[in-house]
Amino acid sequence: MHDIDEQTATRASREAARGRAIHAPGMTIDLLEREEAVDIIRTRAQSDHLPPLAVGSINLDHVHHFGENGRWAGTIDRDRGMHEPQPTTIDWLNLIDGSPVARQAHRMTGRAWPRLAGSDLAGPILDLAEHVGLTVGFLGGASETHALLAERLAETRPDLQVTGYWAPSRDELSDAATSRRIADEIAAAGVDILVVGIGKPRQELWIAEYGLRTGARVMLAFGAVVDFLAGRVRRAPGWVATAGLEWAWRLLLEPRRLARRYLGQGPAAYREVRAWSRAETPATERRLPPVGLGQPGGAHGIVPLAEQADIAVVVVAHNSADDIPELLADLRREARDRRMHVVVVDNASTDGTPEAVRAERGAALLTGHGNIGYAAGINRGLRALRRPEPVLILNPDLRLDPGAVGALLDRMAATGAGIVVPRILDAHGDLYRSLHREPSVGREFGEALFGSHLAGRPASLSETDWNIESYRFPHRIEWATGAALLVHPDVVAEVGDWDERFFLYSEETDYFRRARDTGAAIWFDPSAVVRHEQGGSGTSPRLDALMTVNRVRYARKHLPAVRAAAFASATALHELLRLHRPEHRLGLRALFSARTRAALPSATR
Repeated sequence: MHDIDEQTATRASREAARGRAIHAPGMTIDLLEREEAVDIIRTRAQSDHLPPLAVGSINLDHVHHFGENGRWAGTIDRDRGMHEPQPTTIDWLNLIDGSPVARQAHRMTGRAWPRLAGSDLAGPILDLAEHVGLTVGFLGGASETHALLAERLAETRPDLQVTGYWAPSRDELSDAATSRRIADEIAAAGVDILVVGIGKPRQELWIAEYGLRTGARVMLAFGAVVDFLAGRVRRAPGWVATAGLEWAWRLLLEPRRLARRYLGQGPAAYREVRAWSRAETPATERRLPPVGLGQPGGAHGIVPLAEQADIAVVVVAHNSADDIPELLADLRREARDRRMHVVVVDNASTDGTPEAVRAERGAALLTGHGNIGYAAGINRGLRALRRPEPVLILNPDLRLDPGAVGALLDRMAATGAGIVVPRILDAHGDLYRSLHREPSVGREFGEALFGSHLAGRPASLSETDWNIESYRFPHRIEWATGAALLVHPDVVAEVGDWDERFFLYSEETDYFRRARDTGAAIWFDPSAVVRHEQGGSGTSPRLDALMTVNRVRYARKHLPAVRAAAFASATALHELLRLHRPEHRLGLRALFSARTRAALPSATR
């Protein structure tokens, strides 16, 4: 009976909290008094029956990373249900931190709300833990800081049970295997309250990805609080904080580290906060039903199309005899704990690709239709499937790391995504920048002027995401290189055929856009790794020119006429600035000459 009462009381407190909230694009901010916040944290820390609770601080830095225009928008706090026990989720309690957020909350509600920064709440929470016997662990900060903190806690809170300090490096936190090991160590230490001070956005991303594994009941994403508690960084005087100038105080203390945050990123985030409206509602992410979770009975492996399977794989091949056997071997390994359909669509290969597929057995082979292009080949493979199932579309020159297929399926099940894409490594094992933003006029001019140079330029001037951080944690994206993508069966049905007018290149950009138009989310999962030789379709000036033409074809399909014309001008500028190379000379001619375009690769049936 005590458990039921505790659960009911906790649910009621969370419902009351969520009833007083700002629903801003990309986040929900709870409006609480200090005592209410501490009480919710206490209840969760003492409960064995409710999901773990993560506590975040909402300031301009958070808005920059997780707001409507942030790289990590929609990655955490995805409204997964705050009221019922769900052992596979983490609840987020998002508290006002920065003065601009507090002032905007006042404007929107007509009531002043307190700032509940991590540095303000850490003391009361540690006092609570000491009083009721909860264990505490600290993740983040330098080892020297931890030594200072241990001395100070021994003096000020002698009865506090600290079960561990972890000071991983930035690279260690970016490595999935190392992060899992650290999370397992925290779990083995029996931490009830984990203070995570590794900076935004990494601390929130780490909690979202590995928090459940730690076994902690409460996780506090409190940034530099370890430095404050250890006395390494001085807090701003009270009058400075009251005046909303704590950011200026910290900037004076650490100008090199914080200048970009406060002076570069802060103004745009401030404008986003001021744009919040009383009428805003929580951003709703369409969650598709789980798929690929295994079918009862029957043997695992690659099975005939007439049998039921957990997942289908479609591969479009053209002169891929050297690659197909290795890819099929990887798929057989990935099918050891699931049933899999494999369909290979051969586009008029002349190197023995069909014979190589037949020699491997198990895969369905479609031939005799000519070289119809990549998009048309995918459509033919999809039409061969006899029932709805998640479809993994792969280039023939890929190799799959062990567990890649399972990781994609798990991410789709966890997020309700419509499409999930893996991390791609090149033939040398180096990261391939496969993540992209929706094409726009500004980005096309940025690509024309800078190409792969000046990788740190603003996102508005770069279609490719060059930032290494984007490839270290799972998150929502706009589109990705089409070498490998797992598509939910609902998206397959709703989006329909791939656009065969593209033949090759830009067909994936178009498909991702149409998938997003259905409300489906696109997710990137770095734990799913594939290795791509690149150039599996061959390389030639004619193919490069086709890529150029298809970019303009895409713009004319999706942009208004004036913007499409501006986009075409930027594409022409891209080719004009590189006329010393034959592929760009041909690309420029193809943009202006129908006769040249007609001579580019196209479907032959």
